[in-house]
Amino acid sequence: MKAVVLNRLGDFDSLVDAEVRDLKVSADEILVKTRAVAVDPIDIKIGNGSRGGRDGMILGSSVAGDVIAVGRNVRGFKVGDRLAANVRGGETYAEEVLVPERLAAHIPDNVT
Repeated sequence: MKAVVLNRLGDFDSLVDAEVRDLKVSADEILVKTRAVAVDPIDIKIGNGSRGGRDGMILGSSVAGDVIAVGRNVRGFKVGDRLAANVRGGETYAEEVLVPERLAAHIPDNVT
């Protein structure tokens, strides 16, 4: 899977496209194929080190996309659903994102 990785904490010029590990869905998580992300203020704070962070991390908190897998305890979503979520430090600058079900919201059919 591809993602945008911050190689050096505090150095946004070190953001690079990289191949990263595939994600494994746990019992209460949803695997999302990313369609859109936002650059949130918290992402900048994490990336510059003022709110945690580390070298080699994937930034990102907000994501919208399509459900491609669900954990065994997930009841409110199924494969094919569209969702939006804000997962602080959720590594959303990637092709796929893990979202805890409790943080996910359905995107209505009449919203594009």
